[in-house]
Amino acid sequence: MVKMFSAFTEEIDDINIAISEILNQLNLEHSLMKNSVGILHCYHEFIDSGVVKTLCEKLPFDIIGITVPYIRLSNNASSMGLMLNVLTGDDVKFITGISGSIDIGGGNLKQVSDKMCSEISNKLGKDEKPPILMAFGPFMHVLKINADEFVDNISGFFPNIPIFGAFSFSEEIDFSKCYTLYNGESYENAAGLIAITGNVNPSFLTIAVPEKNIIGELATVTKSQGNIIHSINGMPVEDYVLSIGLVDNKGELEKLYTTPIIARLDDGSTIVRVCIGGDGQGGAVMGGHVPEGAKVGFAMLELSDNISTSEEITKKALEVLEGRNIIVYTCMARLGFLGASQRELEAKAICDCLGNINNFYLAYVGGEIFPQKLSGGNIANHLQNFSLIVCMI
Repeated sequence: MVKMFSAFTEEIDDINIAISEILNQLNLEHSLMKNSVGILHCYHEFIDSGVVKTLCEKLPFDIIGITVPYIRLSNNASSMGLMLNVLTGDDVKFITGISGSIDIGGGNLKQVSDKMCSEISNKLGKDEKPPILMAFGPFMHVLKINADEFVDNISGFFPNIPIFGAFSFSEEIDFSKCYTLYNGESYENAAGLIAITGNVNPSFLTIAVPEKNIIGELATVTKSQGNIIHSINGMPVEDYVLSIGLVDNKGELEKLYTTPIIARLDDGSTIVRVCIGGDGQGGAVMGGHVPEGAKVGFAMLELSDNISTSEEITKKALEVLEGRNIIVYTCMARLGFLGASQRELEAKAICDCLGNINNFYLAYVGGEIFPQKLSGGNIANHLQNFSLIVCMI
C-alpha cells in the first residue's frame, strides 16, 4: 500500500531555513519505506531562489511536479508556497521520467512523448501493467499545443491505463513561468510521468457543475478543429452565445472564461471546457478540444455552486476512502471564479469536510487529466477544464 506525508514552507529567500523546515517536517528517518517518490508543487520563485534545486539534492528519491498559484494541505495554504508530498511503500514501485524538449506548435510532441513512455515501459516488469500513471506538463497553451494531444499520446502508448495529473499554471498576464519540475531542474517545454506499480488500488472522482445549472437544451458542435469551435447549431460561436444571452456584444468571448461548457462525447464520456477567447473569425478558442458532433451546454454558476460541488465530491471521497490518501487538483478557472477576496473558500470547504485527515493535498492547476471508465469497461483519459478531480491512492 501507499503512504503519503507532506511538508510545506513559504520561505523563498533563505535556502537554509527553507530546507530545514521541509526536512524537519518530513522526518525521513522514520517515514520512508522501501520505495518513494516526491510530488512537488510550488510558486515559481522557489526555482529562482535555488530552493527547489537544493531540496532535490538533499532527498534520496526522484521528485517530479509543477509550478502552481495555490496549494493547500490540511493545516497550511498559500499562493506563494512550496508543498512536497512524498508517496512511499514497501510493496509499490515508482518509475519516473521526463520528456525531451517539446517544440512550439507540438511538431515533435508524439516523438518525445513516445520516447519518455518507452523509457518508463522498459523499466517495468514483463507484461506489467501499472494501475495508475501520473502525468505533469507545462501550460500547453503557451506552446501553442492542444493539451489533449499529450494526454492522447500517453493513452495510446499505455492503452486502458488510468492517467491522473495536471498542467502547470502561473498568474502572470502572459502565462509565463509555468514549469514542469524534475529532480531539481525546471522546464518550460517538457512533460513528466510517474508509473506506480505494485500493491496500489486507485479510484477516481470528478465534478464540475450541477446539472441543473446547464442553460436550456444541449446544442451540437457543427464545426471544430483542435481546440477551436467554429460553429454551434450551424451558427458561428459568437452568434450562438449572443443568441442565448451569454454575451452582449461581439468580441466578448473571453468573458465566458468562468462559464463552464459541458460536452458529451460519442463514447459516453464527458469533458468540461472553458473559453479562453475568440479566434477573430467568430470562433471560440477553448481550453481543450471539443470534437464535431459533441453535445454542449453552457452552465451559469453562483459562488454557492462552486462550494456545494466541492463539498459533494469530498463527501463521496470519504465514503470510499478506505484508508487511502487523497490527491485533489482543481482548475484555475474555478479559482478565478471565486475572485481574489474569496479564493480560499473552495479549499477551505474541502478541508472542513475532511476534518482531521492529514494524508491529503490540493493544488490549483492549468488543466486537469482525469480517467473516465466507459460503460464497456475501457478507460477514456481526458483533459478537463473547470473541474475538480480526486485520486484516492
